[in-house]
Amino acid sequence: MLVLVIAVQSQLGERLSLEGKLHIFRRRPDFVCLPEYCLIHKDLPDFSRAALDIRENLKYLEYLSMEMDTCLIGGSVVEADRDALYNSAYVFQRGAVVGRYRKLNPVSGEISKGILPGDRVFTATVDGVKIGIMICADALNPGLFDVMARENIDIIFIPTTSPHRPAESKTEKHKRDNDIYVRGADSAGAFVVKTCAVGTLFEKPLQGRTLIAAPWGILGRVPIHQESERTMLSLVLDIDEIRDFRKKRRRCTVSDTSPLI
Repeated sequence: MLVLVIAVQSQLGERLSLEGKLHIFRRRPDFVCLPEYCLIHKDLPDFSRAALDIRENLKYLEYLSMEMDTCLIGGSVVEADRDALYNSAYVFQRGAVVGRYRKLNPVSGEISKGILPGDRVFTATVDGVKIGIMICADALNPGLFDVMARENIDIIFIPTTSPHRPAESKTEKHKRDNDIYVRGADSAGAFVVKTCAVGTLFEKPLQGRTLIAAPWGILGRVPIHQESERTMLSLVLDIDEIRDFRKKRRRCTVSDTSPLI
């Protein structure tokens, strides 16, 4: 089974243009992923103000999934639940809500601004493909990739906002990609689609480090000279290939642990 995924590296706070939506629609993707906090405009002062836009934002994402006729991982939005704020990723399948995931590992800057951690992982099966969601710093928790492995996830989508690191070299960037995302893909036995934003989040500059990884390496990534640009990364993923990888690894594991007679 082949599926087309598109990671949309967009400007934080900007909705997709008509041109962008038409480009995606014509490609007929199976999955489209937006960045973390994709709809927070640069002029918003804090997460509490962003949470007031939740109904409008979810309606937009729902309609966007219908317009593009795809399964949309809607980046993430800020939502309030009683007195708590959460960084939440909603998944829409052609206008229908598939489910919601709340970031399990918010960073210190989020916590200081009122974002609380969620309490469960998210998995779902969409058109025969089993997907999981993480958000940004969740990928720094190796245990979550192990959970995805036990759930037999095919693709892990990771909406992200990556801070700008002007002093970081290309070698350092690629090493971090391998250490986090290739290693995570290997642990999970899944493809990993990390989708970043460009622009600023509460006046802090971001860099677009969008990539797609497999257990055997990086399959595609936005080049360094486009880290500050709106762009899209698309790739056809072979679901049978990743499932075969998991089966072979299990056989090897069983063989390695079998007692000698």
